[in-house]
Amino acid sequence: MHKKPLTTPQIALKNLSGKPWSTFALTAFIGILAFALFGGAVLSNSLNNGVNSLEARLGADIAVIPPGHESEYEGIILSGAPVRFYFNKDMERRISEVDGVAKCTSQFFLASLNASCCSEIVQIIGIDYDTDFVIKPWISQVYGSQIGDGELIIGDAITVENEKTLTFFDHEMKVAARLAKTASGMDNSVYVNMNTMRMLAETARMKGVITDDMDIENVISAVLVKVPPDYDIETVYDNIRWDAPGVGIVKSQNIIASIAGNLNVVSGMIRSVAIVFGVLTVLILVILFSVFTLIRKKEFAVMRIVGATRGKLAGIVLFEALAVSLYGAVSGIILAALMVLPFSTYWGKRMGLPFLMPGIMELIKLSVIALIMSVVAGSVAVAYSAYKVSRAETYATMREGE
Repeated sequence: MHKKPLTTPQIALKNLSGKPWSTFALTAFIGILAFALFGGAVLSNSLNNGVNSLEARLGADIAVIPPGHESEYEGIILSGAPVRFYFNKDMERRISEVDGVAKCTSQFFLASLNASCCSEIVQIIGIDYDTDFVIKPWISQVYGSQIGDGELIIGDAITVENEKTLTFFDHEMKVAARLAKTASGMDNSVYVNMNTMRMLAETARMKGVITDDMDIENVISAVLVKVPPDYDIETVYDNIRWDAPGVGIVKSQNIIASIAGNLNVVSGMIRSVAIVFGVLTVLILVILFSVFTLIRKKEFAVMRIVGATRGKLAGIVLFEALAVSLYGAVSGIILAALMVLPFSTYWGKRMGLPFLMPGIMELIKLSVIALIMSVVAGSVAVAYSAYKVSRAETYATMREGE
């Protein structure tokens, strides 16, 4: 019975299966390259997404707070680090009258003692629903009604059993909705209206969390300011300094600029590592393919004797490289995904920067790019070896060593 001749892919795959150790070595190096490309791209994109998300959710251009608490306020924005600081509610009126202030709203900060949701203290933020322009737009995306007395809106990182209630300062409160992940302090905070906040603050005072002499009805923690588009933020900043001396002022653009500077450093390191891995991997692959081809030169000479053309030999080598590159790239991408995707919160905390994973379509795009680049790198690395195989003289090769 007439048998069909073996095709180039069939010969290449049989060659690879017959040399498991060399195949594994080549596959491993391609996998390292794909791991670095995909993992680095996901980390870099996540950091960019985190900064963009934070910038979109800041809402206010300027925050006016009690003096000396500027870094603590930034901690609320970046990580939801719990704080307590207060000044007189009259500050909101004074800030509203400053030239260049289009909108302003007050917030009240209270750090919980403990909660069933979390192993750490939680930041509770009271918002004035009548004037708020910072949190309310994000709440409206998940909750169509105004926050009622005794209700909570929770950040994405807050865990709730059965998604129903949380207890703060002995008050069990209904969880009305959960905000979408933002990669900011919003994820680690809970939000209530001012009536609920003052109820919690009264209990907190009874427990000694805040001082007995504090007039809960007439204090706030921050005044957030929106500047009109046709006004210079620096000018409004100076106006507040002049009209309300002795306060702390934080500009949102300074927070973003600081984070962006750190982001550039981290992203640069990630890119540098990926480039170094890429260059080293290609060089090592060139050497490995050359060595493996040299070891197999008599094998190729025999194939020439039995009728294989020069182009056939080059095609076999190239297809072997393509198969190895595909196996290695897919393995590296899967390994990177397993190490990065399930631990996004951990990586964000380790870097100390806003960290928001790309969506599924973006992840697919990044994986395809990493796959293509890894396969191209493997093909380029074997090109010289394929050329040498196609140009080798059969007779001279077979006589070597005699």
